[in-house]
Amino acid sequence: MIKNCTDVFKNYELPFETYFATCIDHPSDVHEEMELIWLIAGNAIIQCEGKEFFLTDQTIFMIYMNRRHAIKSSEGSIIISYRFKKEHLLKNKLMFHNIPFVHRVYTFQELSNKYHEVPLLISQILKLLITQTPSPIIRYKILGYYNLFLYELYNMMLKEKYLDFKKTNYDPYLIRINTLIEYIHDHAHEKITLELLAEKANISTFRLSHFIKESLGISFSEFLQNTRFEYSLKCLKETDLSIHDVAKSSGFSDAKYLNKMLKDRYNMTALKYRKRLTSLCTQESQPCFMTDFIEELRVCLKLIEEDQPFSATYGLNQNV
Repeated sequence: MIKNCTDVFKNYELPFETYFATCIDHPSDVHEEMELIWLIAGNAIIQCEGKEFFLTDQTIFMIYMNRRHAIKSSEGSIIISYRFKKEHLLKNKLMFHNIPFVHRVYTFQELSNKYHEVPLLISQILKLLITQTPSPIIRYKILGYYNLFLYELYNMMLKEKYLDFKKTNYDPYLIRINTLIEYIHDHAHEKITLELLAEKANISTFRLSHFIKESLGISFSEFLQNTRFEYSLKCLKETDLSIHDVAKSSGFSDAKYLNKMLKDRYNMTALKYRKRLTSLCTQESQPCFMTDFIEELRVCLKLIEEDQPFSATYGLNQNV
């Protein structure tokens, strides 16, 4: 929907695109991806399939696939747009296109009352995206929350169709994802087994294995190896440890395995990777206007979180 804009978090390589906008006036457009428009502050008018929809603070509008639409917002408005990548939906057998959908404006209050988890997950994903210390562990949390969000959104669409308003409390699932990711991240250099994690999560190894696969899209062993690999890259960049010591401190049995992963992913050895890093300039920071926007966004989220009735919507029972 938002043309000529950049996916703000493209480097995260997520199964969705994120756009930030303020005071926009985009002409009519059509695309094959679903898109969620969240108006955090200001006013906006969306024209979709020949109808006009008026959005105010804390309202959400879902644009279905292949629907012609345009949007115009007031000056100083704050708009977040999530565009869901079609390939990821199909891979997870989420056939949104099979569910009849009528475009309309949802308020956060309505979603909080009917489908608590939808606004909760939307807000938690955004909080993770704009964290001041981005890292691989944040990316995995976003993936886990996003996959839960998609399933809950899919259920919401079905409930809208069949007028079934039963609620599901996903807070324990979010906390479990957060706990597992944090533990694996903090102990990746140690011996971690599925049995150990299952005991900590108080579920069976079979269920835990499926839970990790469903939440993160990869197996436990893949996630553990990825975590160790990402830590080793950080060590190569920020320390003077030998390649052998980097591999050991990251949890790999020896440097050969680390070199194999680097060969497979970057077609270079650990030594060449380190030399390449030293020859590259540091990554450019975000433009000033984007930094200002994100800071303003953080202020808006903080005010909303402290305001009833949204505090319950934005809060988990433990920090993320």
